[in-house]
Amino acid sequence: MNPVTLIPSLSAHQISSKTIWAIGGGKGGTGKSFITANLALHLASKEDDIVLIDADFGGPNLHTFLGMKETDVDLGYFFSNKITQLKDVAVPTPFDGLNLIRGTDSLLFTANLNYYKKLKLIRQIKAFDAKRVIIDIGTGASYNCIDFFLLSNPGILVVNPEPTSIENAYYFLKSCIIRILKIYIDYYKIEGLVQKISTQIKENSKSIYTFLNEIISHDKYYADILYKTLKRFKPCLIINKARDEKDYILGHSIAQVVQKYLVVDLNFLGVVPFDEKVHRSLKNISPFIINYPDSEASSCIQSLTEKILNCNS
Repeated sequence: MNPVTLIPSLSAHQISSKTIWAIGGGKGGTGKSFITANLALHLASKEDDIVLIDADFGGPNLHTFLGMKETDVDLGYFFSNKITQLKDVAVPTPFDGLNLIRGTDSLLFTANLNYYKKLKLIRQIKAFDAKRVIIDIGTGASYNCIDFFLLSNPGILVVNPEPTSIENAYYFLKSCIIRILKIYIDYYKIEGLVQKISTQIKENSKSIYTFLNEIISHDKYYADILYKTLKRFKPCLIINKARDEKDYILGHSIAQVVQKYLVVDLNFLGVVPFDEKVHRSLKNISPFIINYPDSEASSCIQSLTEKILNCNS
């Protein structure tokens, strides 16, 4: 099997008739579900045929940001084969052109989703008959979160201007890169490199850049393959809950660090400012961008949506 079939976002043949966005945060509390829901709502006001998937297994709450109660069916029905087609789990939202596949909070389907169930879900997401699929992935750096992030074009990280959030985002991106490198190293059967990855890259002191330089000294041909593969991985970054000028320019600094140490080009899309009304809309179980369309945060979300659309053009 060609490695690009395992990592669709790295394929030279990007999905043309459909785009898949995956939105993650590396850690909880960044506001990724808030961003996901409101990006989708703005997008639905411009075009139809959009499907939201809540892949935050064990703690799905995307429906709350849409002002919805729990749905009659969720991904648990799909994983247990009560429903065999993912499209049959999708339910209409109160907004034209926007459907939702709710995650499951069943204890049977926690973050450690069965490998074969995950592959089944990924296959059906790729085959989903919708123009755009937007996935709200779980927190942390499990293979499930990483693989859904790598499935997308693009994958979008939501980060708060806090040290712990930034550190977790960096670790998440590094875990994605390790996953990519392992898949390609296994595919090309590059002798000895698997052990190098497990013993060297995972060390905080060992950057991806340093690792690639060491590979060049052993085999420039394979080093070139791995380098070009990583350069095709182009995640995006949103800073959420920005409060001051430093927060607004933080994204550029993060992108520079990621490029220097992880080799990857991180596309900083912009910021969403902190807004007390977000809590108010959640408390009222009503969508923020619908209730406060003229707020600065809503304006930023609309602008970010346009930038993400341009990533696919």
